[in-house]
Amino acid sequence: MQQISVTELFARAALEVDNRKLTGLSGETVISSLGMDSVATMELVAYFEEKLQIRIPDEDLGRVRTLGDLKDIVARLVPPGVQVTL
Repeated sequence: MQQISVTELFARAALEVDNRKLTGLSGETVISSLGMDSVATMELVAYFEEKLQIRIPDEDLGRVRTLGDLKDIVARLVPPGVQVTL
């Protein structure tokens, strides 16, 4: 079974997309508190979609506040057999 860590993938994405080294991320981390502008946030979403080969619907994006919220959405969209963790 393939396993994906949302916090690790988010940290990698932040480094690649916005040149930010993020540490101490958890399910309770509020994404807007990380100081990224809207362009960087959209690039992070695109990074997740590309790496995981999923499409995150706009209506779901509107509900994402924390990394835990993002994990729940990603877990729903990945193929069966892929375990999504924080």
